[in-house]
Amino acid sequence: MHQESIQFTTLARRTDPGTSIAAGRNADKFAASHAGRIYSVLVLHGDLSPKQISDYTGLTVVQIDRRRHEMKRDGLISVLDEIRHGCQVWRAL
Repeated sequence: MHQESIQFTTLARRTDPGTSIAAGRNADKFAASHAGRIYSVLVLHGDLSPKQISDYTGLTVVQIDRRRHEMKRDGLISVLDEIRHGCQVWRAL
């Protein structure tokens, strides 16, 4: 089995429509792009909530929150105890 097939099977089901399958194949590209935009905004503007990050990037709060785990895991951000706009504040590391 090819590496692409392994990634594909975790991101889409065989019964998914073609558009969903294509999105699954490209998900890693979107994730990296979103994380890069989020990180850049945090570096430039300091500690921000996902709502504030959304205002700078044009990404939705949901798109931003989906990057939280991987960005923490990769050592790019920490999440503070501070709450703004109903969300925890993020800090670039």
